[in-house]
Amino acid sequence: MIEGLLEEDNLLSSIFVESNLTKTQLDSLLLAFQYKIEGYSLEEIVKMRDSGPVSKGSYLRTLGQAQSNFRKSLYTLLLVIYLGILDTSTIGEFVALSDRLSSLKDMEIPEETISEIKSIIDEISDRITADKVL
Repeated sequence: MIEGLLEEDNLLSSIFVESNLTKTQLDSLLLAFQYKIEGYSLEEIVKMRDSGPVSKGSYLRTLGQAQSNFRKSLYTLLLVIYLGILDTSTIGEFVALSDRLSSLKDMEIPEETISEIKSIIDEISDRITADKVL
């Protein structure tokens, strides 16, 4: 499922490369999200993986890894907010960027726009981690 999306969407591919999920984990997470909502059974979902049918155990293990990585990302975000490393103005910038990404979904996005989005993310990260100060 994710393989086709990554091939079709340059922005998605750019964001994915910088994420902490593997392609298999993202595929499993996306399948779980999409098809559980639509009422597919686990038996049906394991047959839809990009790599071909896998065992239930393999799928559930990969899904668990994806869920754990996602959960850790959320805890990391809360941790830096709690410690004051990430302030509300930066959170606002990030939310605005997220809104912008949502509006770009399913559009052909020029490479310069993708570079601009990555620059904004890098600038926020540099500000938070003090890379530009050190």
